[in-house]
Amino acid sequence: MSFMSKKLKVKSALLAGVVILSLLIMGVILSSMQDDISLDNYRADIQREMDELPGLLQTADDEAAQNKETYDEIYQSKAQSVAFMANNNTGYEATDAKMREYRDMLLVDNIMIVSRDGSVLAKAQDTPANFAYARYNELRSVFDTGEPSAAMEVTFSEQDQTWRYYSARIDDNTMVVIEQNPAELTDLIEDTSSISAVLSGVSVGQTGYVFAISGRDYVISYHPDADLIGNDALDAGIDTADLEDGNFTWITFNGERLYCGVSEINGTYYVSAVPESELIASRNLTVGVILFIFFSVTAIVSLYGIFVMREDEKRGYNPENFKTIGPLRYNKEVGRKAIILSFVGFLLVAVVTFYMQTLFSLSAESVSSNERSADIQQTITQTNDRAKQLTDQYNERYLNKAEVAAYILDKNPGLKTKEGLQNLADVLQVQYLYLFDGTGNLTVTNSTYTNFTLSDNPDDQSYEFRKLLQGVEYVIQDPMPDDISGELRQYIGVSLHNAEGNADGFVQIGVRSDRLESLLESVQLDSILDGVKIGQHGFAFAVNANDKTFSYYPNEELIGSSATAHGMTDKQLKPDFNDFITIDGVSYYASSFESDGNYIYVAQPESELMTERVPITITTALCGLLCQIVIFMLVAFELTRTRQGKENVPIAPEDDGNPNSRTFDTVMPGGRVAKTESATSRWLYQSLEWADKNPEQRVLVVIKVLMAVFAVVVCLGVVFKDAVFPDDSAFAYVLNGGWEYGLNVFAITAAIMIICVVSTITVIVQKLLHMLAGVFGARGETMCRLLSSFIKYATIIGTLYYCLMLIGIDTTTLLASAGILSIAITFGAKELVSDILSGLFIIFEGEFRVGDVIKVGSHSGTVMEIGVRTTKINDGSGNVIIIRNSEVSNVTNMTKESSYASVDLDIEYGESLERVENILKDEFPNIRRRLPSIEEGPFYKGVVSLEDNSVTIRVVAKCDEGDRAQLGRDLLREMKLIFDEYEIRIPYSQVVVHQPSEYKKATVREQLRADKFNDDQKVAARDVGNEASQK
Repeated sequence: MSFMSKKLKVKSALLAGVVILSLLIMGVILSSMQDDISLDNYRADIQREMDELPGLLQTADDEAAQNKETYDEIYQSKAQSVAFMANNNTGYEATDAKMREYRDMLLVDNIMIVSRDGSVLAKAQDTPANFAYARYNELRSVFDTGEPSAAMEVTFSEQDQTWRYYSARIDDNTMVVIEQNPAELTDLIEDTSSISAVLSGVSVGQTGYVFAISGRDYVISYHPDADLIGNDALDAGIDTADLEDGNFTWITFNGERLYCGVSEINGTYYVSAVPESELIASRNLTVGVILFIFFSVTAIVSLYGIFVMREDEKRGYNPENFKTIGPLRYNKEVGRKAIILSFVGFLLVAVVTFYMQTLFSLSAESVSSNERSADIQQTITQTNDRAKQLTDQYNERYLNKAEVAAYILDKNPGLKTKEGLQNLADVLQVQYLYLFDGTGNLTVTNSTYTNFTLSDNPDDQSYEFRKLLQGVEYVIQDPMPDDISGELRQYIGVSLHNAEGNADGFVQIGVRSDRLESLLESVQLDSILDGVKIGQHGFAFAVNANDKTFSYYPNEELIGSSATAHGMTDKQLKPDFNDFITIDGVSYYASSFESDGNYIYVAQPESELMTERVPITITTALCGLLCQIVIFMLVAFELTRTRQGKENVPIAPEDDGNPNSRTFDTVMPGGRVAKTESATSRWLYQSLEWADKNPEQRVLVVIKVLMAVFAVVVCLGVVFKDAVFPDDSAFAYVLNGGWEYGLNVFAITAAIMIICVVSTITVIVQKLLHMLAGVFGARGETMCRLLSSFIKYATIIGTLYYCLMLIGIDTTTLLASAGILSIAITFGAKELVSDILSGLFIIFEGEFRVGDVIKVGSHSGTVMEIGVRTTKINDGSGNVIIIRNSEVSNVTNMTKESSYASVDLDIEYGESLERVENILKDEFPNIRRRLPSIEEGPFYKGVVSLEDNSVTIRVVAKCDEGDRAQLGRDLLREMKLIFDEYEIRIPYSQVVVHQPSEYKKATVREQLRADKFNDDQKVAARDVGNEASQK
């Protein structure tokens, strides 16, 4: 066993230190830059939420005020309706029974008639209120103003009840009071306009949120965790110094570290927070992959340098391999290999860094775009739902107004005049009232339109109201633009009845709700998408799903034009699209979803994404380059003075002490000498001993180990993805499959992950089969090997097929192409395809490789090239034999530690075999001395055949493959000279009639020596020259 020199040990320690130090420096730089990128993204996301928050809160306040105003107007109108009926001869009576009738008709909780002094004269039900108290003076204001009172809300603690009151003047001494439970209003405000309703819909990043702190007493007024609401924020860890408008800082809150942005609005601090765990998880995965690749590259280069230097030490110092540069000595052979490997490693680190940053940026952008899309979609949904809810509420309330109008007009026909309808419209707070007779003719209205008759055309707006003449009680028409004015109006009709109770015309109200109109306008795409901003220059646009034209675009000139005419493709015009698009020559990364017949896209320019990727890639590449330069200097250079103080003194090569090495030198087609492994050992389930491996093979083992570790880690990550990958990580996004199939970074990443998983599982299965093969007999081992081979090829084909699908290749078309290919084979391309497929199987099976010595049919030589169609062999005489791959069969791989030359010699039957064997025993050492190309031998293989007139014996000698042909000729010459010297007769191919020759007989001593020589040669040449007779 040999050991490393002290100099090499020092270099190895320095290299290990450089690798570790470089890894630490790279880790710090990457983590810092990645954190900066993440924080910039989060800061932009938080800033966007902070900029939008005042508008959201103001909208919520406006919504709450509008809800209260609308709610109060409805019940004020109901109170006025009762007062109107009391003053217009509609059967009014101040009795409890009449109040219950009005209550049921007006859909309220309680109606009362109350005197000026607070006495209740009539009621639909009992009330907890005592109207004589001064607190109800607001209700008595109607006696002074003549207008309905403002709403007043009273809470009765003893009864645990809250009521809202409205009043309207009947005469100077009485008023009508409506008592209503405000639970509907409270729930509406809580669901749509409260701080919890606003902030619960705001998200930051994947797991971030917004919470609110009172600026007066620092109490938490809102938090997603309801248990924290009402707690002291200072006790939870908030520092008042951090609560400054526009401040971005790290805050530890309730034991959790958060990156926060603070907004102060109307005395309340709104804190937009992202947990540090989200940032760390996202960063660690990206940085971890880059550091693993960086470590792998630096470790491989360093280890390769150590292996090569150790090999150089074994071979001994050769001055021709060194060049002196000042005080340093440059190892040209080591340097040449190291610089190539270092350069490849540098490129790999740069490419992987850029790849990971691209993956990180695009996945982050995809997640952000999807969040923004979800926000837009939620806004559209909420606005539509609110519009529908508001429409339903208005329908119900306006229908009730129409029913009240019909009731009043039925009770007092004298009001069926323009003036009477105007007074009634004012009380009911509607714009127009229309009266139609039983034939559908307009008889009276307070509007300017007269002489109107219901249309008989089903397409006209008024046709629907003919149902009221056919027994339908009411008709509610959806709001729509008026045919004449274009204003959004809604018409509701309720049938009137004659004295017999039969339908006799109908009353119709016409209303224009500014609030509903404003809300419906806000549902329009241009209103929703116009304010959407993503990053610095990102935006949202919409494409009509039917005609593929822009239904909204920030540049109004594009609205209405074809999306494909401006650069988009048909494959991009669909929902759930996540990839790059091009519009007017500018590339954007876009995500889409479908809403109301439109594809909504959220797009950000690619140039903004590049600004994040390039700096970190350049920095990482420079660090990697510097590290590779240091490693290269340590590997390729050394001080001129040795530890003995001598310079350039040749050193004898070391004996590696391993005579059974299974590797040997072979000459490659380009003339380069390389180590290879004997053909026999390749097919054994055995690996070379570490000492048998050359530096390249050892580095290959290291690479395989690193790749195996990477594959296993990826496999475990995929299997346990929910526990390993955060929801916002790039790899979680890839595994969730929300990206577009095609040649993009997501598809490539998914393909790599699939390959890792499949490879890991396949290797495990093959190892199990290998273990089983050792248990079963020969037939079982054959089946295990066959099954292992089948699994390998099935895995390759299946994985290839799936990966092609991931990168956007239509596998259905691929299968169809395979059918066309089979037809092409039938019609003449059979030989071409057969050659190509055979070439692929040669490569995959590994039957032989470049540099191997093989025999194919009658041809033998060194493999120069394995091409797609042909295999080229050098026969050793300068000739290149070209064999089609489909004709490569019955291959004998003769690659071994040494080749051998074999000669068959004929002697006459009369010659004493023992005498010949004794002569060979004495002469073999002389032959070995005369022929230096012999590595071992010569060996005597005995009698190989008995011919008609001769006995054939064989002599073999181990040699290098390149010397085999010439050594064979040299052996024939030597044997002929020996036969001539000892008068050993070689038979002629002719018949000669003469006296029998006298042959020399072997002595007893020679016979004994011949027997021992035979036995010794059988042992020495057991594995050499065992072919059948060469004749």
